[in-house]
Amino acid sequence: MEKENIRFWEKIGFGLGDTASNLFFQSFMLFLLYFYTDVFGISAAAAGTMFLLTRIWDSINDPIMGIIADRTDTRWGKFRPYLLWMAIPFGIIGILTFTTPHISLGGKVIYAYITYTLMMMVYTAINIPYSALMGVVSSNPLVRTSFSQYRFVFAFIGAFIVQGLMLPMVEYFGGNDQSVVTANLNQNMIILKEQGPGTTKLVIEAKRNGYDPQIKKLSIAVNNKEMHAEVDTTAEIILLAEGFGTHCLKPGDYFPDIIGDTRFSIKLINEQKGFQWAITVFAVMAVIMFLITFKFTKERVSPSVSQETSLKNDVKDLLQNKPWIVLFFLGIFTLSYVSIRNGSIMYYFKYYVGDELLASGFMVAGTVATIAGILLTEWISKLIGKKKAYIWCMTLASVFTIVFYFVGKDDIVLMYVLQIIISFIIGPTAPLVFAMYTDAADYSEWKTGRRATGLVMSASTMAQKFGWTIGGALAGFLLAAFGFKANITQGADTMFGIRLMMSWIPAAGSVLAAIFMLFYRLDESFMQKIENELGERRIKEI
Repeated sequence: MEKENIRFWEKIGFGLGDTASNLFFQSFMLFLLYFYTDVFGISAAAAGTMFLLTRIWDSINDPIMGIIADRTDTRWGKFRPYLLWMAIPFGIIGILTFTTPHISLGGKVIYAYITYTLMMMVYTAINIPYSALMGVVSSNPLVRTSFSQYRFVFAFIGAFIVQGLMLPMVEYFGGNDQSVVTANLNQNMIILKEQGPGTTKLVIEAKRNGYDPQIKKLSIAVNNKEMHAEVDTTAEIILLAEGFGTHCLKPGDYFPDIIGDTRFSIKLINEQKGFQWAITVFAVMAVIMFLITFKFTKERVSPSVSQETSLKNDVKDLLQNKPWIVLFFLGIFTLSYVSIRNGSIMYYFKYYVGDELLASGFMVAGTVATIAGILLTEWISKLIGKKKAYIWCMTLASVFTIVFYFVGKDDIVLMYVLQIIISFIIGPTAPLVFAMYTDAADYSEWKTGRRATGLVMSASTMAQKFGWTIGGALAGFLLAAFGFKANITQGADTMFGIRLMMSWIPAAGSVLAAIFMLFYRLDESFMQKIENELGERRIKEI
């Protein structure tokens, strides 16, 4: 067996692969449902149904990709070449997913199904081999845990980039675009003129001259179907159908609490254009990072030279791998938690808090705390073991997530504090679980004499995607069930539902995840025994 010579830069290069993945994964989880309902222009129910149907296929597609990767044999290894082959398609299809065609509603739904399905297939083709790569960079479980820690630090750096830059880039790239509508302020009168199809947000700012420096904002969504203007539950709702031509607004009518000399300013933001160009920036970054990962990583663990390729035996071994089965269900519950809660953030701040721009800072604060938590992964796994660490983290995260329900809409500081606490606590769970997946691959080889790293890791990712599927679909269905309609003032039932989606509902998933971990048996002493025996076998084969 080749002596391992793993340098710091290899771990950095490996971690950048998950930064690349998360530039898209976080964009999908945090913004895609919002993009489809409030920008692209389809209903929450239609988006939820699409997520359910397309992700079921995507989840099934994962083990197929794992089987293909296990049977790949190139001079670069089994898993690394897919980072090279799939990087550019990954970027191109991602851009198309966040592109809004100016076609009928039915055409938009079809376009969304096609582009999202292709996106998930390409994501699978590059991310499954990348995940499997962690299982073959070293034969030492502690070294793999270290790789996993680096991986998830860089994964959440990707999340940090998306959360901190997506909305500012949307505003920057879509700002002052008058291709859909023009807006001119003339003697405290806003004159709107229709130019073409699309979606543009008109932001009106009101400031009292010589008084309170606070600026109050009003956002109006204008598209080829309708325009809504609102400030709070008592605001008049203006509906402008397609073909409205020219319309005038008196901005003072929408700020009834401002009395005296007031100065208004306006700004147009074409969110369709903004999202397209923002994801283009992320796509270029992702392609470059995947190529760096390909360049700097190395595969060191290979199947036994005497191992015969057998799909039937590979699947049979997987289904008899009890630790993997536990991780399979755990992955479903964990990603359901993450998907529902993260998918609700934009709605929570836009409709409950009343300021969607606060969502960016909220997400960034959580990501910084998550990275801090991840940095403790190696330490905490050595202190109490991966299993106990995971159970404690998920239990505490469940408690604080439930507490979030009781936060008032004006308690911004408390929202941020709870987000930081929850994110810090849950930080170590992702690297712990993925390190456990590689342990499950070792366990399978130890028990059966056969190694199928790609299948084990892909099937584990399939569980993650089932959770993402369930969570994403539930988010759309729950919004529809609670009576959500995009870009209007929400009723009490909808507000209640959005609060539940940030607290009690996702907490149910984290509680179930903690319970299922009780049945996981690969503790540190067992894994030491497996490592020693596998090492002896591999030495004999040299």
